[in-house]
Amino acid sequence: MTKNYRILNNREYPVFNTQDSRAVKDDSEATGKKQKSWLKGMFVAAALLATGSSALAQTNIAAYSFAKGTGAPYTSITGGTKVFPAGTGTSYDNEVSAAIALPTPFTFGGVAISSIYISANGYIAFGAAPSGSSYTPLSTLGSTTGAIAAFGQDGASSTVAGAAPEVRYQDLGTEFVVQYQDHADFSNRSNEKLNFQIRLVYATGEIKIVYGACTDPGTTSSTYNPQVGIRGNTVAYATNVSPLMIGNVPAGTTCDWSKAVTGNANSSTMLFTAATNVNVKIPNGLIYIWTPGTQLPVRTFAATNAITNTGATINWTAPTGSTVYNVQYRTLGSCDWTDFSGNPVSATTASISGLTQNTTYQVQVQALNGNALSTYSHIPNLAGTGNGYATAGSFTTLPNCASTVTGLASSALTPESATISWTASTTAPGNGYEYYYSTSSTAPTTATVPSGSTAAGVVTANLTGLTPSTTYYYWVRGNCNGTDKGVWSSSANFITLSTCPTVSLPAASATGVSTTPTITWAAINGAAGYRLRVGTTAGGTDIANNIDLGNVTSYTFPSALNTSTKYYYAVSGYTANISAVACSERNFTTVCGIENAPTVAQAFSSFLPICWTAAKGEVTASSTLVYGTSKWSSETGFGNTGTNSAVRINLYGTNTGDWLISQPINLGSTPGVYRVKYKMAVTTYLATSSVTTLGTHLLRVIISTDGGTTWSNANVLKTYTGAGTYSNTGQFETINLTGYSGNIKIAFVGTTSSNSPDIDFHIDDFAVEAIPSCAEPTALAANNITTTSADISWTGPATAPGNGYELYYSTSNTAPTSSTTPNMTGITGTSQSLSSLSPSSTYYVWVRSVCTATDKSPWSNALNFATACGSVSTLNENFDSSIVGSLPACWTSIGTTSTYGTINASTAISAPNALYIYTSGTSTGMVATPEISNLQSGNYTLKFKGRANFTAGGIVQIGYLTNPSDTSTFVALGSYTSTSTTAVDNYSLDITGVPAGVTKLVFKHTGTPSNSVLIDDVSYALNPSLSTSETSVVKNSIKVYPNPFSDVLNISDISNVKNALVTDISGRLVKTIANPSSALQLGELKEGMYLITLEMKDGSRKTFKVIKR
Repeated sequence: MTKNYRILNNREYPVFNTQDSRAVKDDSEATGKKQKSWLKGMFVAAALLATGSSALAQTNIAAYSFAKGTGAPYTSITGGTKVFPAGTGTSYDNEVSAAIALPTPFTFGGVAISSIYISANGYIAFGAAPSGSSYTPLSTLGSTTGAIAAFGQDGASSTVAGAAPEVRYQDLGTEFVVQYQDHADFSNRSNEKLNFQIRLVYATGEIKIVYGACTDPGTTSSTYNPQVGIRGNTVAYATNVSPLMIGNVPAGTTCDWSKAVTGNANSSTMLFTAATNVNVKIPNGLIYIWTPGTQLPVRTFAATNAITNTGATINWTAPTGSTVYNVQYRTLGSCDWTDFSGNPVSATTASISGLTQNTTYQVQVQALNGNALSTYSHIPNLAGTGNGYATAGSFTTLPNCASTVTGLASSALTPESATISWTASTTAPGNGYEYYYSTSSTAPTTATVPSGSTAAGVVTANLTGLTPSTTYYYWVRGNCNGTDKGVWSSSANFITLSTCPTVSLPAASATGVSTTPTITWAAINGAAGYRLRVGTTAGGTDIANNIDLGNVTSYTFPSALNTSTKYYYAVSGYTANISAVACSERNFTTVCGIENAPTVAQAFSSFLPICWTAAKGEVTASSTLVYGTSKWSSETGFGNTGTNSAVRINLYGTNTGDWLISQPINLGSTPGVYRVKYKMAVTTYLATSSVTTLGTHLLRVIISTDGGTTWSNANVLKTYTGAGTYSNTGQFETINLTGYSGNIKIAFVGTTSSNSPDIDFHIDDFAVEAIPSCAEPTALAANNITTTSADISWTGPATAPGNGYELYYSTSNTAPTSSTTPNMTGITGTSQSLSSLSPSSTYYVWVRSVCTATDKSPWSNALNFATACGSVSTLNENFDSSIVGSLPACWTSIGTTSTYGTINASTAISAPNALYIYTSGTSTGMVATPEISNLQSGNYTLKFKGRANFTAGGIVQIGYLTNPSDTSTFVALGSYTSTSTTAVDNYSLDITGVPAGVTKLVFKHTGTPSNSVLIDDVSYALNPSLSTSETSVVKNSIKVYPNPFSDVLNISDISNVKNALVTDISGRLVKTIANPSSALQLGELKEGMYLITLEMKDGSRKTFKVIKR
């Protein structure tokens, strides 16, 4: 292997290249001074080695000199000690090692360091352990006294296929090496593998960071770009931090990490994310070296001045001890630097000449004092006070063309064109002007190709082929002679016109609009015409399908539209080159027509329905209403449940009258033909519980006899108030409109004067229908309910139907229609017995009158009842059809606090519900299952899914009561402990050893700890393996008895038994008995189920399930 040298920032560093023995090309070759610089670097290196011991006495970390290079060998270490991941782990994240003693002290900042701390976040620290979540080691001090960062950010082990991530260290005698293998940015650990070392050279105090094979940066935008550099016992940038910086400057740069520059702050970072620029990567063999030195760098600049078209003067403040300086510069976008021809300079200013006109440059300065070299400075901006490592650079030379353009303006905007103009330059450019426009606000550069140009003296340009409703940015510059161009002006912008006109009439969402309305809009400059779309549904075209109206600004419908109808419409413009596109849709509703009875049932799918109104006002002999709003509102599910939309009012507080008023309805000229029908329910506020009284609240149904012009308390049809039988799931109400004819409106009016009770009144399916000639039965009731039967009774209409009644029942709550076939016909009385029902089931019953063979009443309101609980052989319960706050049919809460064992709305395990169980102190939660017929068989397994509700660790025991009326007789068969608030546990328990007479399983929360638990998807089913196992046991000659047992468990034949193992139901080995006797002494075991495994001398095993009393 041939040793070569590369000159780096006026220092030499040996670079190894196995392919080429020639000297590696130096950055300074760009100036044609290769040999001079190379020799200079040699002398500097020799001087540093000669004075190395004195350099170690420095305390200012920023005084360390710096070098970088590529092609360095990367030799992985495999010995030493692995730090992360710990133990048998396969990953690491945020770990920090304990103090690691250095075999030989390492001098850092003039202090002998005897131990270090290694962070999994890509750096090492001195003095004290950093926080595991400290991702900015150069700008965050904490309690540390120093840091060396090779990739300081939120790091972790790589998860790329084939990765073998680890962090280890090894003492090599002359160096102490910390190695990161297959490391990654935490956000990109699935696609990054980074390898690097931090090497501490004992003899010289040198710090080397060497990079091996590194993947390209990941595509996820990371929270932290890495910090790279060294820091002392403060974060003072001027004296104690030496950071590096690389970024996407200019955008799309190809400069990688080998072209890093000095950072301008202790928080400077190195870009490493493909989301910004994948080219900014880490080359294999990259090396950074910091060597103890005495000269602090230049940290302060003054403004750059004397800028011409070929030069500029940069100015800085001398750091302590500096005598001369080296200056370097480069054009924006270049990765390499050019040495200033006057190096070294003795003043704190340098006038650079021979530059290119209208070009952006960056500069950096290095301080020297004899053989002492500082690291190069950061790149200053034009003012000298900020960062020049940016698109603006340090300065931009003046253009040869002195034309400056101002006064940009735009006019004559259309959807596809615009005219731009500007103020002529004081010195008119000989070849006119060039302009550039774009939908991006990124300013053009000298290399940007103009969009167009104008002749000399022309200060306007017409832009065509533009896109409607788009923001365009534009710039103008002078063109002096075809070669020399002025600087681009400041930007201006305009927005092309939309092809969607501004519509003025009808007003947005207007109501009461004429049936022959006129649509009016404002003209669009440049439009050739307009198209119109109209429909009765959103996006519909059933009235007008994009008809071409020509170049007009209004349209009147030629024929009348329907009354009481919402219409959706949109107007779109077009030009000679641009077709009409979809524009924002508006709507209007035509004037309300009078609906003739019978009406279509109002399902309240929208609120307010067309032609319905809301109002406020007291119910008086002549009510005065204020229209617009009221407390009535829409609800997604009738009765606060389900998805059947409806309306409700919250009866609470003090409100004299909240009105919900129907559309106008024509009853015709004959009174007494029609009735009002609607479904109503009363529940607790925003809940589903039933209510037995409205208290002082009033809900009145009122009719207006003149189509809604006047309202009076003399026309109240029905009043709901006080105690009563109010369904919480819904019941139909009817009110015969006896004596009413002509045009009417119906209002539902809520009046409240107190805060109790706090309830919701619900309305749905409102209609005015003909009074049936055959009236339906009312007041259905269920009595004498058993597991398989029930007696149904009802009240017949005032005039008994001539042909009796028909009855329909179902386990579905879907109401029958007139064509539904009844289950029972020809019922002559007002009661009927139902038989052959299923236990533990909810049934719905409807009855109708049969007046004649062809005249039958509507079906009655539904009656629902549940059959008594019967014994079951299996269970499969997900709690999803149960009402929140209750339990499924035949499940019972038997603890001291019923709400500690109930159904909760929860998506934690499976939506929408789960069983909630909790115990706190003497308030216990216990839930019993329905009766199960085969608990003694020993062939069934109980399974469920569990999860902690708020805090992990809650315990639920599964067992039974020896006395069903005494919860203190609970015996546990098994126990479930919740492990997480996010992960779901799958629990299984074989049910064996249940004594005769027990018919229910019980879930009991222990209360220690008092952490609530959610349970879902409970099943109790036959387990074939249990059944087979027990058959096998019967066939075996060995038996264990008694089962259940108290203290002693006997083994019938012990001659071939080697060991007896006792395992609890969680799988934990409780006890091992070697060479057992026939009587196993197990008195110390707690009550519950255990597995007894007999290990035989022939190697076979026999397992028995037993119960300890």
